[in-house]
Amino acid sequence: MTLHGKRFVCLLGTFLLANFFPCRTFSAFEDLGAGARAPGMANSFVAVADDVYTVHYNPAGLGLLERPQLGASYSLLAIGLKDGSDLGASFAGYAHPLSDGALGTVAASWNVFSLNHTLYREDSFTLSYGRLVSAKFGSLYGGLSLKYLRSAFGSFGEAANAVPAYSLLGAGQKDPVLSRATRGDFDADAGLLYRFGKHYSWGLAASHLKEPNVAYVRGDRDRIPLLLRTGFDYRSLISNLSIQYDTKKHASGRDHLVSIGAERWFPRTFVGDFGVRAGLSVGTRDTKAAAMGVSYRTKRLAVDYAFSLPISALDAAHTHRVGMSFRFGRATEEEETLEMVLEAMKQLKAGQPVVLKTAAKELPKTQIAVLEEFLAQARALESKALYQEAMQRFGAALAVAPGDKDLMARFSRLNFVAQQIKALPDYQTEPAATALHLGILAYLAADDAQALRKVAESLMLRKDDRAELFLSQLELVTGLKRPPEAAQVPGAYEIALKLTQANAAIEEGRYDDAVSLSLEVLRQDPENVNAWQNLGTSYFALKDYENSTKAWKRALELEKSPAIRTAIKGYLRSIERALERAPVRPAAAAMPATPQAPALTRAEIEDLFNQAVDHYTRGELPQARELLEKILAADPANIEAQKALRRIRQELSP
Repeated sequence: MTLHGKRFVCLLGTFLLANFFPCRTFSAFEDLGAGARAPGMANSFVAVADDVYTVHYNPAGLGLLERPQLGASYSLLAIGLKDGSDLGASFAGYAHPLSDGALGTVAASWNVFSLNHTLYREDSFTLSYGRLVSAKFGSLYGGLSLKYLRSAFGSFGEAANAVPAYSLLGAGQKDPVLSRATRGDFDADAGLLYRFGKHYSWGLAASHLKEPNVAYVRGDRDRIPLLLRTGFDYRSLISNLSIQYDTKKHASGRDHLVSIGAERWFPRTFVGDFGVRAGLSVGTRDTKAAAMGVSYRTKRLAVDYAFSLPISALDAAHTHRVGMSFRFGRATEEEETLEMVLEAMKQLKAGQPVVLKTAAKELPKTQIAVLEEFLAQARALESKALYQEAMQRFGAALAVAPGDKDLMARFSRLNFVAQQIKALPDYQTEPAATALHLGILAYLAADDAQALRKVAESLMLRKDDRAELFLSQLELVTGLKRPPEAAQVPGAYEIALKLTQANAAIEEGRYDDAVSLSLEVLRQDPENVNAWQNLGTSYFALKDYENSTKAWKRALELEKSPAIRTAIKGYLRSIERALERAPVRPAAAAMPATPQAPALTRAEIEDLFNQAVDHYTRGELPQARELLEKILAADPANIEAQKALRRIRQELSP
């Protein structure tokens, strides 16, 4: 076979391309995805739709954007085909919010698919618009795309000389199809995106509404079938879990495809976020495919990579994708301040300085970022009672700023702790360990009197040789004496335990859990300033600014420290600015100023416990959890209910 013949065989392979892709249809302008983030989730993106690549998946998602975004990607498709075909796809798009998104967002994109770069090519030119349609019940967004589709064959010998020389027609006859080398038509897409509750969204998108005709021969019909997508997404600040259903016609019926995708972000303060994702799709005609991907992003730049492989034919070719996106313009109020305010709130609760005051003045910006990241990691490890690991992070920070006196003093205290107590793995479950952990945190924050008091309280709860030795050493280094044993306040240690659990939940990003635990504390102690601070921080992270304001105002009323009062006033000003820029939402549920525990008799508590056990044995875990929480709201010291609730929460956790 001649070289031209081989190239022509490659060209014919284009029409069999669907054999190597998850959604196997046999027409031009296959849906090959866009970017690398969504393909890493098996293209389960219609209900996520929160970046510039939503132009391809659901134009309604453009209404979520508040800053201009530029996206570009390149994909090597079906690498390893036996005929040596070089299949590639590229995307470039730009989205521009009007009045910071208040008037919607316009976008333009260009999508290209090619075979061996010159033999065959498909171009899609798209102009899109999306905006918020209604905020009455949740947030409903709508979007529309107008498209021009163009396909073309390149120049090669078989098109100009399709008939052999020995034919009766004679040589030099043009191919009747390939001689008409270009075909174009207009098309349209539309979509809806509905966000409801704090974590849920539903998406619906229709592609190729016009079902354009892309036949090369005049009078023939080769229409691109209508593609319908719908899906649901559960989202948090750091994750997405999405499921999607696609359907469209083919020559002998309909294709159906179900995809599920998940992604998880791992934020690193001052450095950027790292993300991982995976997806799986299953459909008709034995379609099975798996995908995975990774990402790195900062406030302006995001870089994504994805890999996908058909499961139904493991020897088939695989696909690699690389994408990037860039956000222009001044950061929004939320992007610019909320992360830093939340970090400051967490540091306030840990008793640590909000900013570096000495070393930062002498270091270049790159080293400041590294130093702040090490300190943020150390603080997180301290809060989780991993003192030796925290000391190692502080040691790394000292290597960056070896002359900083504040860091050296902090490291000295942390080293003193880690030499005697490396970690407290049970600090979230045992009241004695909770009290010891709070004492250690107080010592690290240079509150020596509080440190001795809390460590002494831990010994009152449970005799422990290690804690006794630590307290004796603490007396030596501080020059203070342990306080005399005092009468235990009813429920005090249960409160301390819940506060510790709430602090851990905040550090781990489980803000809903932190809210629940803090409200439990306030039912027992309505004036607990730490619980109000927990509520303020958690509601702020959940973007419930109204309840965050209420909580911080109450904390301000109860707080005695002038320095902390000043910090809280700064948080309140930041929240006010966030409220001014936040979209109109349904009124937040009223938060009780002084929650009260319901009164239950011993017989009622016993009856509720028995009902909870019955629900548990039937596998009805949420109902059992609700009853146990009701018991603990009235009787926080109920050990049986505490143990049962811990077990149920472990079984319910993902």
